[in-house]
Amino acid sequence: MPVIRLDDCYHTDPALAPALPRYDGPGRVVNFSDPAAIDPGRLRRYPAEHSDGALVIVEGIFALTLPQLRAAARWKVYIDTPPDISIARKTLRRIAEGRDPALTLRGYLEHGRAAYLTHIAPGRHVADLVVDGTAAVAEAASVIVRHVRPAAAG
Repeated sequence: MPVIRLDDCYHTDPALAPALPRYDGPGRVVNFSDPAAIDPGRLRRYPAEHSDGALVIVEGIFALTLPQLRAAARWKVYIDTPPDISIARKTLRRIAEGRDPALTLRGYLEHGRAAYLTHIAPGRHVADLVVDGTAAVAEAASVIVRHVRPAAAG
């Protein structure tokens, strides 16, 4: 089953996307908390690659934010994870990657929380199914399959 990862669709050049001052030195970085940081050219390429009618999963925090994705979606699932759990998980990933967790926490406090409330949380209201993001991955996947399989067949 094809998966489109929106993380692969971001601009990489801060001159082409919303940008923020770097916390760890001079210059600017892409603001990954803004859906306008998604490169429309990259985004258009993926659905065209999977236009054969097959089920395609679009994964990413802005999957329900971007109008072109919502319009193309036959079924929409929102993984409802409380912000404290999300930031704790992200911070642990950054630590495991050897990165400074202070940068992640600062980014969340300065712009990430507001972006969540503005762009991500409203996706809950356009979803066909809301799944508990604190559940184990296997449990959440089972809930999704139980609901999507009958909808895809009908």
